[in-house]
Amino acid sequence: MTSLIDSVSVRIEVDDIDAALPTYQALAGTDRIGRYEFPEFTLAVVGPFMLLRGEREVLERFRRAATLHVPDLDAAVDAFTGHGGAVIDGPVAAAGGARTIVRDRDGNVFECFAHPA
Repeated sequence: MTSLIDSVSVRIEVDDIDAALPTYQALAGTDRIGRYEFPEFTLAVVGPFMLLRGEREVLERFRRAATLHVPDLDAAVDAFTGHGGAVIDGPVAAAGGARTIVRDRDGNVFECFAHPA
């Protein structure tokens, strides 16, 4: 059986990104940080961790079990929908690629994200 996932990013909601960074840098073993400012929230990417800072009501729209980085978006989505899951949103273009939001048969929500080939 071949894996449909290249890697997984975990979404972590934090009150203070700067205060949270040392923990996640230590866990990921990196000093490399990607920071992104959006109109309603801030995102810092440290290894497999996506730290989100914003109002709880705003972050609700972005809350997911995880982001799955996949080489084949259609195949990943089919793995969910073929086993009782459903597409919630997408596919749509996203910063750096394309994404589809899916729900598995148990109600867990995932973002499937693919970089362009």
